[in-house]
Amino acid sequence: MATAVADRTWRDSSPETIEADLSALWIDLARQAPVVRALMANLVIFRERPAGERIDLSAPIDDVPVDEVSRLHPSRVILLHHARGAREARSPIAAAIGAFTFGPPRARYGVEQIALRSTCAEASLPSIVRRLTLGDLPTSLWWADDLSQAAPVAALVAMARQLVYDSRRWHDVREGVLALAPLLAGERETDLVDLNWRRLTPLRQAILHAVGSARPTADMKLAGGRIRHRPGDDALAWLFAGWLSSRLESTSDPRAPLLMEEAPGGDDILTVSFSDASITATMNEHRVIVSSQDDVAPFVTAAPRETEAEAVASELRSLTPDVCLRDTLLALSRRFSSG
Repeated sequence: MATAVADRTWRDSSPETIEADLSALWIDLARQAPVVRALMANLVIFRERPAGERIDLSAPIDDVPVDEVSRLHPSRVILLHHARGAREARSPIAAAIGAFTFGPPRARYGVEQIALRSTCAEASLPSIVRRLTLGDLPTSLWWADDLSQAAPVAALVAMARQLVYDSRRWHDVREGVLALAPLLAGERETDLVDLNWRRLTPLRQAILHAVGSARPTADMKLAGGRIRHRPGDDALAWLFAGWLSSRLESTSDPRAPLLMEEAPGGDDILTVSFSDASITATMNEHRVIVSSQDDVAPFVTAAPRETEAEAVASELRSLTPDVCLRDTLLALSRRFSSG
């Protein structure tokens, strides 16, 4: 069970006095009770907001579990509410600082957050963020928006060790994949982290196990395959298709026929069938079942459940790039780029 936030303190600040205001805040908290300032990383969270929208910088964000991620992986959080479209290079127009303390009174630790409102040219963002990150700590960029609608700011991505996003937010899978294509082709390989991709792990592992057990020499072809997905999980279905294309040596034709269907209703997230391999796999929130027409008992494995905050914290702790995800995105990029 998650530990509740023991204290949440926010103060208005200004772009010029952020560091001084944070120091004063920590001093005030320490006077109230002993507290350890915990820092493992810099975490920059990007949220695009219209220029005319009024934003309470100290208010919690309903759809982004910032506080819980901070508890699980203590970081200096820089929350950037940015309005795109401006051409002027200028400082943020508003700022606020916050501190959160966790744990029992005699063993409290705290994390800090900086919230900014900006309406500047994108070229100004790296300098804004750079002066607030702690140089001796790794920096991750969490893109909390639908990047299929607007591609990530390249200058911010270049500053980060990893780019964290969730393809479940995508309204257009093709545009989301193509928005990431420049990051796949660049000289500097950015560590890409898709929270949605993590959900496929038990299904991918079960497929590999079943294929090896039932038909060790099976040549599984993407052609003739059928993927049925729950409404809203089309990105997950396409990620699975991309993985098949890159991992299982399906066909070299990026436009190989693939039947993708939405299956309304029911508990199943994905159902995958292969006519050539005579294998069917079904995944829901609790388990994966892989069955075969061969004389082999169905293979069943549990599907671990985790919150979004747990997934983000786990990825922030990881130091190894996900080569399999990169190969999957490359396969999808080739497919979507060809027509």
